[in-house]
Amino acid sequence: MAEFCSQCADKCFEYADIDLFRIAISLNKGRSANFICEGCNNRALYKDEEGKLYLAKLIDKKIRLVPVKIDELMAVKESN
Repeated sequence: MAEFCSQCADKCFEYADIDLFRIAISLNKGRSANFICEGCNNRALYKDEEGKLYLAKLIDKKIRLVPVKIDELMAVKESN
């Protein structure tokens, strides 16, 4: 079964299987959490020793670390 993260699920689906915000606030510095999002190719969330966050994304068949802010990880649902 496909899993989708909170960064892409709010655009297409009712809920996210992978809550990036919750992962980010629970990560200790210098640690990462691995997952596979089948919607946007996110592969992991990493918090460096200074507390900066990075998404590991599969780009051109290589894993790249992309800086991200915590507020970018919150899923925002549009109200109907």
